[in-house]
Amino acid sequence: MARVLEPLRPLVSLFLQAPAPAETAAAATNIAAAAGTGPEIAALIQDAVVDRRLVSYALVHAGVVDEVGEVTQAAPLLLAQAHAMVAMSLEEGWELVLTVPAFLTESLNEMSRDNGGPGLPLDTGRTIRHVAESAQSHLVIAALYLHPSFAATVAPALSTLTEAGGTGTVITRALGRSAPDRSNANVAAVEVLRGAAGGGLRVCSWDESGLGIHFKVVLADDQLAYIGSANLTPGGTRSHAEAGMLLRGSRVKALSRWLHVVADELARRS
Repeated sequence: MARVLEPLRPLVSLFLQAPAPAETAAAATNIAAAAGTGPEIAALIQDAVVDRRLVSYALVHAGVVDEVGEVTQAAPLLLAQAHAMVAMSLEEGWELVLTVPAFLTESLNEMSRDNGGPGLPLDTGRTIRHVAESAQSHLVIAALYLHPSFAATVAPALSTLTEAGGTGTVITRALGRSAPDRSNANVAAVEVLRGAAGGGLRVCSWDESGLGIHFKVVLADDQLAYIGSANLTPGGTRSHAEAGMLLRGSRVKALSRWLHVVADELARRS
């Protein structure tokens, strides 16, 4: 069965990028069942996902449409199977997230080809933005190093969140004037986030000697989280080889609890 479902995995990965993955997969299934067209299915998915350029390729790879974009006879069943896979992934799932610098792009493409198609890992920068944009009640941004340009990419999501009554927490280091090796980049990034949050932001900093904290996490609503090696900087999200994962489900709650414990202790120490 796993081998039969393997061609659907790239399409499932795309559905999981959508703000409402199961609903998007169900809508695509309904279009196929109602004798809709390939372009209609593709447009629905493209409007909901980040990697729009991969949609047509994934639909062909899955057998939902043929090489000229016509819906296949098996499309309703295949999309229903993809919908079920999405639902299972949302319960307890994770996906590989990578930052791939230019010198490794071809190696990644070869890895993908050797493993049967376009099942490419998620991109770090896009994944972090997706997590931030999904937050409806609380967003946690935690990293050793921040950068104003990264802060600017998530500022709109933070602003939308706080305007709707939500809150944010930032956990980083070296913000205080007395901190050893005070980080001007971290200070500037936090100022961008404070401006976006309009008062709805809690900032906690390790201002003692040593690194103090080393995790890199962006977490939304105890339901969705990026965790990995990438600092929240241009290098971490674009230029360095980094590896992480996108987590969903109940396991995110344990990570969230730990981050809040750390934030409380940093606040106490300050």
